[in-house]
Amino acid sequence: MNNKMFVDKGKVRENRLRRKAARLNVVIHKSRGKLWSYDNQLGYMLVDLYTKGIMDGSRFDLDLDEVEEYLDDYEKRLIDESRKK
Repeated sequence: MNNKMFVDKGKVRENRLRRKAARLNVVIHKSRGKLWSYDNQLGYMLVDLYTKGIMDGSRFDLDLDEVEEYLDDYEKRLIDESRKK
């Protein structure tokens, strides 16, 4: 039986978002925690590749929908800024 049939759609989406983030010089960190806490909500964090500054999700509080929305908005802002120059 072909194992490709059982690929998790969530992981595919996560990998697609990681590639998009890399093109925008953003790194997606996924929480490695096992227990939910106020400071670690078992989600995702976005970090600027060069400054290492947290862009969003400082408490690992983003889900994939929020990550995708942030990256889309960030990409649009970068395009708008480049057109103004």
